[in-house]
Amino acid sequence: MRDVGLDKIKRLKELIEILNNASNAYYNSTSIMTDYEWDKLYDELKALEKETKIIYPDSPTQNVGYKVLDEIKEVKHNHLMLSLDKCHTEQELIDFAKDKNCILSVKADGLTTSLHYIDGQLIGAETRGNGVSGSDVLENVLNIKNVPHTIPYKEELIIDGETIIDWNTFNKINENLPAGQDKYKHPRNLVSGTITMLDTNIAASRNMRFIAWRVIKGLNEKSVFLGLKEAEKLGFEIIPMWTYTNKSTDKENLSAMLSDLQDKANELDIPYDGAVMAYDNIEYGNSLGRTDKFFRHSISYKYDDELFETTLEDIEWNTSKTGLINPVAKFKETVIDGASVTRATLHNISYIENLQLGIGDKIRIYKANKIIPKVHDNLTRSNTWKLPNKCPNCDGNVEVHNENGSKTLHCINDSCSAKLLGKLTHFCSKNAINIEGMSEATLQFLIDKEWVKSFKDIYKLDYHREEWRKYDGFGFKSVDKLLDAIENSRKITLDKFIYALSIPLIGRSASKDIAKFFDNDYEKFKKYGIVTHYTQIDGFGESMNNSLHQWLNENHIIMEELAKEFYFEKKNKSNGVDLSGKIFVITGSLLHYKNRDELVSIIESMGGKVSGSVSSKTSFLINNDTQSSSSKNQKAKQLNIPIISEQDFINMIS
Repeated sequence: MRDVGLDKIKRLKELIEILNNASNAYYNSTSIMTDYEWDKLYDELKALEKETKIIYPDSPTQNVGYKVLDEIKEVKHNHLMLSLDKCHTEQELIDFAKDKNCILSVKADGLTTSLHYIDGQLIGAETRGNGVSGSDVLENVLNIKNVPHTIPYKEELIIDGETIIDWNTFNKINENLPAGQDKYKHPRNLVSGTITMLDTNIAASRNMRFIAWRVIKGLNEKSVFLGLKEAEKLGFEIIPMWTYTNKSTDKENLSAMLSDLQDKANELDIPYDGAVMAYDNIEYGNSLGRTDKFFRHSISYKYDDELFETTLEDIEWNTSKTGLINPVAKFKETVIDGASVTRATLHNISYIENLQLGIGDKIRIYKANKIIPKVHDNLTRSNTWKLPNKCPNCDGNVEVHNENGSKTLHCINDSCSAKLLGKLTHFCSKNAINIEGMSEATLQFLIDKEWVKSFKDIYKLDYHREEWRKYDGFGFKSVDKLLDAIENSRKITLDKFIYALSIPLIGRSASKDIAKFFDNDYEKFKKYGIVTHYTQIDGFGESMNNSLHQWLNENHIIMEELAKEFYFEKKNKSNGVDLSGKIFVITGSLLHYKNRDELVSIIESMGGKVSGSVSSKTSFLINNDTQSSSSKNQKAKQLNIPIISEQDFINMIS
């Protein structure tokens, strides 16, 4: 299979949308581009389709005809399409996973459909029906815009997924129904009736979507996760998912994973009714067999979150420590599980846009996993909400950022007190200056008293010792202890100092690389920092280089004044072992080291580097489960990168 690249698929879809919009405008006598511009984009699209061998039905290069069918035929499946057993508790999911690597994904609420490709051409599409046979719906599926007609994969491919109608489309269809006609109750019912329509023109007009959730034959036949990722590279939309290992950290984060899947489904406007956990190892999953009704390789989890209808009263915007301005729904008081609820997060601008919110709208809310209040859907969809043009905390200017398809609002005033709190909290944190006992609440108190307006002010707090002791919640011992901790923090290494400064794009790893580049010597960094071209450092691109230079040019005087408060220590290399040029990736649970930070620290003290993902540049993958089928292990094996245990690493440096 050729690796098309998700960026090329994205461009394909962009060109199709641009050209179709231009054509629609032209035929409505409102041309939005010249013939020359249209032809240029059309030629680009044709070339890209030829290169990728991916063709979507709504492409202007295609002439997809519509048919009125005589009947919808029943066909026998080439594989069983059974349903899944259900569970209702997180513990049942944990028990199901056992010690196996699993995939946790959204359970889309539509109509299960199977697509069949031979020699890169879509030749069949069937509904699940009774699991043994279903309806032949190829003619209607040929008009689903996100289903590629051709793909750059010549072997047989069978891929199962869910055909859905998203909430936005569903609501528009209901809005445009003739007066007196009953409205459709749910997208699931609408898509079931639509995909089996005899008039393919009507079916096409309802904008169905296919979302793949399992590759049955072809691509990667060992891993569910990798199979879907390869399908995505062929142009398929795939279901939102997480990898789950049942390690202690994943068990602790299971609720958050389930909640995140709900959020992703809402952002993508996918009707859903739960989640699915499946064994990632296909051979193992299939070896478990099935019952008459259910496969044993997967289990569905029902959120069973009761929905409560209420009225949206306001959208509040709160500035976070990073300057990100978060929207919160304020609604009429609603009692859920015996507790009064009046607010729920709205995440970001894209989330609000998808819900088409407006003050006074009838919304439905729930408690995700019985804990976190969230907005499920909007029954009114007035779309009258307003985006703030000022920061609610400081009244400063704001900007909209678009990252990975999600729009967010940010305060751009560096003097915003909310951002100052964030920077100070980061400055005092364990991996930065490490002032023990300096909590966020204490920092907020110091900001409110106007004793701290900058990093350097922290080292002047002794001037306020006597007055500070008089305030409730502090006293002699706590104030003296904090001031002692501040004094103890003056001894520091260069990497921690750089990291503490909150330089955009410069995290812990980059700070360590910079410090190493200057031999952990602050004087060298001060002298040559502004003139150094940091792309000399492995892993530094132009964006990081430019960000660091801009910060140093604007703040070098402030930095030098702050540096006078510290005594810089040199890092000592451990055991004389030199790991320079070696890049390690750490995954799984640890047995010998207290935590991952300790292992990272040892590697870096010997000149090595730690990365978060496996690539061709990786020297070693450290994983105590060397035979695991995790995605990192599989990637390492594909690239012939040694997989070593902690003990192997200990032996290496001994």
